[in-house]
Amino acid sequence: MKILKRRTCAETYALDQLSGIDTKGLISRRELMRRASVFGAAATLGTFGGVLGSVGHAAGGKVKVGLDSGAFTPILKEFANEFREATGTEVEFLSYPLGNMYDQNLLALRQDEARFDAFDFWPNFTGDFGPFLTPLEEVGSLEALNFSDIAKPFQLLNIYEGKSVGVMIDGDLFINTFRADLFENPEEMKAFQAKYGYDLAAPADWTQYRDTAEFFTRPDDNLYGAVEVTSFFVYAFFINQLVQAGAEKGERYGELFDEQMRPKLVNDTAITALDRYREMTKFMPSDLANAMPWDVGRQIYFEGRVAQANWWTDMPKGAADPSISKVANNIKCAPSWGEVTVLPYGRAMGIAKNSSNKEGAFQAIAWLQQSANANRWVAETFSQSLMDPWRMSMFNEPSSTFPLQAESGFAENFASVSKELLDSSKAYLDISIPGTNQYLSSMIQHVQRAVTGQATSEEALKAMEAEFEETTEVFNRERQISHYDEYRQRMISNGYWS
Repeated sequence: MKILKRRTCAETYALDQLSGIDTKGLISRRELMRRASVFGAAATLGTFGGVLGSVGHAAGGKVKVGLDSGAFTPILKEFANEFREATGTEVEFLSYPLGNMYDQNLLALRQDEARFDAFDFWPNFTGDFGPFLTPLEEVGSLEALNFSDIAKPFQLLNIYEGKSVGVMIDGDLFINTFRADLFENPEEMKAFQAKYGYDLAAPADWTQYRDTAEFFTRPDDNLYGAVEVTSFFVYAFFINQLVQAGAEKGERYGELFDEQMRPKLVNDTAITALDRYREMTKFMPSDLANAMPWDVGRQIYFEGRVAQANWWTDMPKGAADPSISKVANNIKCAPSWGEVTVLPYGRAMGIAKNSSNKEGAFQAIAWLQQSANANRWVAETFSQSLMDPWRMSMFNEPSSTFPLQAESGFAENFASVSKELLDSSKAYLDISIPGTNQYLSSMIQHVQRAVTGQATSEEALKAMEAEFEETTEVFNRERQISHYDEYRQRMISNGYWS
């Protein structure tokens, strides 16, 4: 005989409150009550009550939202009408170029009158933007942002002086996208085994990554073994090499400075990483190898000219989409080579300290963070493939997050590999201290010099170190020591530097 558990007074009260809330389209009533039955009415009320209870009672006015141009803007303009209907608040979207995000935002944040109430930014700018951002919990609660559903590594970004000043809206991590028609072809497998002495498979370490890239590089057939960015976003791909090389040696991977903020770049690990990065250019189209833009790299993969890509998660999403990819039916994912999950860039959204409508800004962010809207955001930008999942619910229900790929099985493959990477005991969180933009600019400039043969790896790293020291002095060494120590402790306390 089944015994029915009696509701507590708190559960009964919470259920009554949920039943009476006007959801105004933020979340369906059916979904709200389903969550109440699964997670408990009290927990569900704690998560959604605040933001739902305020729906329709906003002061009105307008919320100015700044976004980098691209897939974000057209999709959010579609959402604007729904947000107005749900909250009574108008949204004005203002865009800025992706590559000029830092300058545009920092200038806007320093003005007396806010250009944006809420805006998006790369998490590694948090150290520079932090003094001009509003800690989110000063305006609302993290529960109202459904923060606990965000994958752990993404929760640990956007922290300034111990407070969350941003929440992810685009989750980037490196994942391996490979062509199953090549990697699982019996003839290719036989030839690879004969040449390298081990089985052909998605690479698990540097040697395998290098070997598979070499094996599939066939310029006469217009086929290449790998693609990495060697222009504007070189930082992401070099830092991946640096992190993985450090992990191989059992070092604190990606530790760019010591405890006194002295740069740790001119050493065998960093030289090896830069040498490896340059070596990968041999397995890319020669006319693009020394200055490969990120958008061109994606395009040549979609055209079927590349066997594998160790890339952000936008690569497999786009490559598996038949509307933009010629190899859509042959795409599979595997963990990125190396021990560490690397999360370069991504996007967060925060509230400007100079905003006069912080409550409206928080409400706009909270509305975008609700699972139904967030999943739509990722799914509806699929053909652009610029929005990457950042919530565990997106990976737990891949058929709804990636509807175009559900039937082929790609959605399940992509989601399971992504979860494995996000659950890894080793992850690399981008640095986000004051001056990060300057440190990264030095890295980008001198890595490019090494890639193009203008400098040796050691020469490039020495120049990088000298500029790192200058930046540290400009921003005040004692201040930098304090901020970098907070970053180091985040890596240590979460077990990433075990």
